[in-house]
Amino acid sequence: MPSAALRFYHRVDDPWSHLLLQVLPRLQTTYDVNIECFTVPVAPPEYSPRSDMLDCHALRDAQDLCRYFELHFSTNGLAPSKAAAALAARCLLSVADSSLYLDLAQSLGEALFTADDARLNSICRMSPMISSEEALDQLERNQQRLLREDHFHGGMIGFGANWYWGVDRLSHLEHDLLVGGHRRTNTSVGLLTHREESSSPSLHIDTGAPLLEIDFYCTFRSPYAYLAAPRVFALEQRYPVRVRPRLMLPMKMAGFVIPESKSRYFRFDPAREALRLGMPFGNFYDPYGRGLERAMALADLAADEGQLASYILSVTRGVWAEGLDLASDEGLRVCVERAGLDWQVAASRVDDQTWRIWADRHRAELAGLGQYAAPTLRLGGYVTWGQDRLPLLEREIRRRLAEATAV
Repeated sequence: MPSAALRFYHRVDDPWSHLLLQVLPRLQTTYDVNIECFTVPVAPPEYSPRSDMLDCHALRDAQDLCRYFELHFSTNGLAPSKAAAALAARCLLSVADSSLYLDLAQSLGEALFTADDARLNSICRMSPMISSEEALDQLERNQQRLLREDHFHGGMIGFGANWYWGVDRLSHLEHDLLVGGHRRTNTSVGLLTHREESSSPSLHIDTGAPLLEIDFYCTFRSPYAYLAAPRVFALEQRYPVRVRPRLMLPMKMAGFVIPESKSRYFRFDPAREALRLGMPFGNFYDPYGRGLERAMALADLAADEGQLASYILSVTRGVWAEGLDLASDEGLRVCVERAGLDWQVAASRVDDQTWRIWADRHRAELAGLGQYAAPTLRLGGYVTWGQDRLPLLEREIRRRLAEATAV
């Protein structure tokens, strides 16, 4: 059987690319793969509308991931300078051999993220370098190749028509390589291992009131918010926490451009995550526009009845798994009554517009946290983004509970 052909799109100043670099040598040891490496620039604005926010978040998130997985990431807390990133890219673009590329990229990344200019310059002096003009031309060609292959971000591995972003989707890549018969003999699967928690508090704390509050920034149009919602609300059953839903307009209705290739990925990737989580997914009816506005108009009613969590669960399930048209009374009624609300009362309020005030406020709050997409979760000063970060949030909950019970 021929080796599996993987394409690795690496951005030198992307923390998620840097974490993925650490795992690729183990990937080559465990599986019969050939990795072709491409250096790419920041995604075009339509694919990464707030690249400044995304880069700041990536720095925090990489450190968070290293507390959860057996990975390491040293940083001075600032994104690498453009000049330093350009120098590192010139160095990498001159390397054709994948093994040399991976080793060099790891060394360059360590210098970049710690702002060690002396080490960076030393590495580059010992390596062949292409000119700045050649580097810009090659970066553009690599970016166009990535876009032609129907993706847009760095930190990506392509295998056939499928994509795997960062260390988060390595389990899916391993699954596909296993199914394809590419595991080497006498090797064990599982490229990522979890760090052990230093302590675990008693979860039977009777305080009479929630100790911790979690803000859950979500939209009805986000498939990832749908995947997150049941697990987020279930936290209240396992820990002394209170979840505060912060519904917002989705990105597209808030003025963000969503290219079609990005939309396709955000339908494919949640589908495989839904399979992993045991959730139905895929019978989707886009609520964009009138349907979403009607659903938002009833959130206050649900909150007044103490059923906001049930309503969010019902609506997102209807959108992402049942193909319900929220713009129709028939579709919206299913969601409303399943959440324990009276349809006649709800029908009289579907044109209410007061929700726009708090929806705008929630999006402004999100921007104040340095985020722009759902689902985002905040626990005090701890902020994380993505349904796949819930295990990290739970560790933070347990850490804080342990500190509280130790006082």
